Amino acid sequence: MAHGKTECGFVCARPSRTARRLRSIRHPGTAGTAGIGRATGTTKPPSPPGSHASPAIPDALGETALAGLLATRLAGTPADGSAPSGTTPLSVVWVDQGDAVLVHLDSVAVRFVDQTVLVSMDLECDQTGRTTMVVAFALGAAATSGAALLAATETFPRGNALVAARWGAVIRNAAWSAFLNLAIDHATERDLAPGGLSLAGGQLQLTAGPAVKAA
Repeated sequence: MAHGKTECGFVCARPSRTARRLRSIRHPGTAGTAGIGRATGTTKPPSPPGSHASPAIPDALGETALAGLLATRLAGTPADGSAPSGTTPLSVVWVDQGDAVLVHLDSVAVRFVDQTVLVSMDLECDQTGRTTMVVAFALGAAATSGAALLAATETFPRGNALVAARWGAVIRNAAWSAFLNLAIDHATERDLAPGGLSLAGGQLQLTAGPAVKAA
């Protein structure tokens, strides 16, 4: 996963007037490859071992199903420290280092192109208006243990250059956190550890297995 510094030449400090009427002010989930923070607290806590009925997250996901699951995990956590509502809002305001931007969660869409997952979402602020940003993650063709929870990506999302300069790293990290949290939730439902993410047969494949223990 590529890393790049956030450019500070453009500060999208004010969300649009619509955003300022919202009360859902959120911290986006951000993470690097070494440690991923949970992007949202809206998922139910894991059930006791052996009590699972039918897993809510299947082993294979199409584009539409994946988009919905990612949107839930892109909501972020309330900036005031309050507990999440338990439902996915249509829009939230992400805050980062004093700046804010409106994120339209109902715009999240996914496309599979060869071995690449394209995730698009609309961001909005007074300086740019509403604009679509796209982040690409190249995954392996078949998940294997260990390094399969990795992806190659671009330093900046595709789309408006001003938004990419200020919010590119936040968008990229939040989107990848959503993928990893999805893998964690998928494995937790099965009392297993996340094993991998891959693309095969036109679907995202999630695998899980026993936790690897140090010798």
